[in-house]
Amino acid sequence: MLKLPKEIKVFPEFEPGYIEVGGKVPKFQYNKSLKDELKEGTITREESIDLFKCMLMIRNFEEMIYELRANKGKYGNIRYLYIGATHLSIGQEAVPTGGISVIKKDDYITSTHRGHGDAIAKSYFGLKDMSEEELFSFIESNKEIANFLGYDWKNKNKNILYQYALDIELFKAIGELFGKEWGACKGRGGSMHIADFSVGHLGANAIVGGSMGIAVGSAMASRYMEDGKVTLCFIGDGAMNTGIAHEALNMSCMAQFTNGLMKKKFGVPVIFMVMNNQYGESGQQKGEVTGIDYIAERGFAYNKKGMHAEVVNAMNVLAVRDAVKRAVEKARNGDGPILLEFWGYRFVGHSLSDTLEKPEDGTYRTYDELQEWKKYDPVENFAKELIRAEVLTEEEVENLKREARKKNEEIAGKVIESPNPDPKQMTLYVFNDAPIDDYVPEKFRNVTVLKEPAFKDRDPEIEINYKEAIIEALYQEMKRDARILMWGEDIADYGGSFGETKGLLEIFGRDRIFNTAISEAAIVGTGIGAAMRGLRPIVEIMYIDFILIALDQVANQAAKMRYMTGGQAEIPLTIITTIGGGKGYAGQHSQSIESILTHFPGLKIVAPSDAYDAKGLLISAIRDKNPVIYIEHQNLLQDPLLLSLSKRKVPKEDYIIPLGKADIKRKAKNYDKSVTVVSWSAMLYAVLKASEELEKEGIELEVIDLRSLYPLDMDTIIDSVKRTRRFAIVTQAVEFMSLSAEIITQLFEKANSYLERPPLRIGAPYCPPPASPVLEKAYLPNDKRIIDEIKQLF
Repeated sequence: MLKLPKEIKVFPEFEPGYIEVGGKVPKFQYNKSLKDELKEGTITREESIDLFKCMLMIRNFEEMIYELRANKGKYGNIRYLYIGATHLSIGQEAVPTGGISVIKKDDYITSTHRGHGDAIAKSYFGLKDMSEEELFSFIESNKEIANFLGYDWKNKNKNILYQYALDIELFKAIGELFGKEWGACKGRGGSMHIADFSVGHLGANAIVGGSMGIAVGSAMASRYMEDGKVTLCFIGDGAMNTGIAHEALNMSCMAQFTNGLMKKKFGVPVIFMVMNNQYGESGQQKGEVTGIDYIAERGFAYNKKGMHAEVVNAMNVLAVRDAVKRAVEKARNGDGPILLEFWGYRFVGHSLSDTLEKPEDGTYRTYDELQEWKKYDPVENFAKELIRAEVLTEEEVENLKREARKKNEEIAGKVIESPNPDPKQMTLYVFNDAPIDDYVPEKFRNVTVLKEPAFKDRDPEIEINYKEAIIEALYQEMKRDARILMWGEDIADYGGSFGETKGLLEIFGRDRIFNTAISEAAIVGTGIGAAMRGLRPIVEIMYIDFILIALDQVANQAAKMRYMTGGQAEIPLTIITTIGGGKGYAGQHSQSIESILTHFPGLKIVAPSDAYDAKGLLISAIRDKNPVIYIEHQNLLQDPLLLSLSKRKVPKEDYIIPLGKADIKRKAKNYDKSVTVVSWSAMLYAVLKASEELEKEGIELEVIDLRSLYPLDMDTIIDSVKRTRRFAIVTQAVEFMSLSAEIITQLFEKANSYLERPPLRIGAPYCPPPASPVLEKAYLPNDKRIIDEIKQLF
């Protein structure tokens, strides 16, 4: 007979004990009552009431969403057709409430698609931790909403200011769900992407596990800046089975943070807050989709301390508070990271299409299992604790419940009346369009240099090559600005696979440039988190082929975070990678897939071809306020001929080349018989060689080095085409759906009348790069093929 996962019932079980797995993992050790805590002075009456109020606030927020969807737009006296996501955390309120109640306003959190409670708790306790002056300033910064709510916040005491500020935060959270202009993220993020940097909320994430690298990066920034802050990474049991989970956990535990390889011995201050509600979506964590009983067992896979892993009763807000309080103390003292698993349950389905209202609804879980867990309702059970401890009476508890419901209904009603975003402003927040800012805060100007490089005193009249220009740019920027750190595979002692970071470790030490494991997703994810916290990281992905492993972090996180947070996030992150070809490395080390990256709004992409551009564009990339992918070419770093061809006179001082500006590398000497040819990176040299041969036959090529793949400089291309009236584009990339197609399309749209012949596209055939020397030679465009095909334009 077929055995079903739901037959492996997961009933609430909170028996204290230890899990034996490479060491002891404590579980369910908390055994105090609220009365005990009050007597010991570990909590105050006000703090215990705040825990209850926060959980009520979360519960009512979630029930609003449930009722709006279940009742077809009806919620109390309001009517609103809510169409967003419905991933609710009813039953899980104790975890964000208890956890966030013991951190400070300027500590940080990251969250999940089921993260409404995390957002509300960070607002509740973040504002609670503010002074009267800070609350006033907070309201001033949100005065449009405050005025809309009819609040007069002048000359008010702290309690009133706090309530006004909390109402504003509730308004922003509901507003984001309803897609409103005054939502927390201007309606750009929605239910699954709420962020609020004003209270230290770095953002929720609809990609399961997507925020884990970001959280580690935030904590790495705290470690580096020594600011004493911790980051709570809220995730679910499902996230702990993803690739980024392994990479992020491992990176947070790297021995070099604590064993003396780096100057400071201090663990990464991140606390992984795993809400194990037993089901990823429908896959059961225990008995079906993993081989373990508790997620916390994995702690000993990452360091010898087992990450101080612990299993905690998620239905008891005091147990959560106790565990996180101890973890925060460890993290602030350099004994992070910490792994906490909160064992609990969600009372509703994965989303509202997943119901369990009667026994026959059971698919992956049973009705009786749900009813058993509901006996441990964290809100109702804590209400009983408050009454038993004589903190509140039954009547006061009921009054607080009514007040919470009434407040949520009132604020929701006002949100509905508030402005919608203007469709004309749809693309606002994709990029930070501010000019490059050369300013470095004073505390980051004092840079320790362990050893000055020999090239510091080079003669600027002597040409340097592509690789030397890159190293010089990195040196100058790292010396100029202590916010710049580098990490990636093999970039420290080894100096990079292509020698592109050689010598930097000896100059700056391992606190500024260090190796990571082979973990492309975590390399990029931590870079995002550190950038969001004010650093300017440079991370390296050895081959562009490997960027596909990190594509979620590149395309769903780095590219979209500014937009999805309504412009709150600033991500000055530089991702250095390489394209190759011609070395027989075949289909996973030789691709030119840069066109894929241009498809994601929010990324800038550059690909220099010579030493002058390599230095200027890299400095611009590092100083830009947006994520920039800087693409080197392996042959320009290694091939003797191309290294020689890439040489230029390069100024010793720093300089920038504007991103989004192409460069004409060869002007046509006359335009009687001429062609505009666009290329970039190493392929440019094949075009220039072809131009010399074609000149002998009376054909002039005007050669444009695109340099910046996005932003795309179509103006320079079109101006040239107006002169030559013919066009060709030459790339290493597969022709189908490549950037060449986009450029030709825009040319037809904007300058078709100037073209005497259809544009010519020269690229690779529709197959992976082959290993055979014979096949690879035929695969890559060369000067002979360029000559033959351009002749066809006449």
